Amino acid sequence: MENTYYLIVEQRAGGRRLRTLDEYASADRLIADAADYEAGEFPGRWVGALELSFDDSGRLIAALPLVDIAADVHAELASRLEWCQRQTALDRWSPR
Repeated sequence: MENTYYLIVEQRAGGRRLRTLDEYASADRLIADAADYEAGEFPGRWVGALELSFDDSGRLIAALPLVDIAADVHAELASRLEWCQRQTALDRWSPR
């Protein structure tokens, strides 16, 4: 059995909303890229994720949404020193 992961990314193009799928071989890489979108390093924003499972013949046997990755994305961001410093600076100067 083989698993493939997809990050659903939403962008604006010509005044319209465009959703694309970015393909990953591992959930870890998907989470790292979702964190990049969350941090503003890529244009657009991630709006969801999917895990597709295929049998040995290549036939799709399951397609499941990855519903609990937001916590993993935020943990990834928290582990990045530069992102934490930027968030601290924003919090310091934000109106309360």
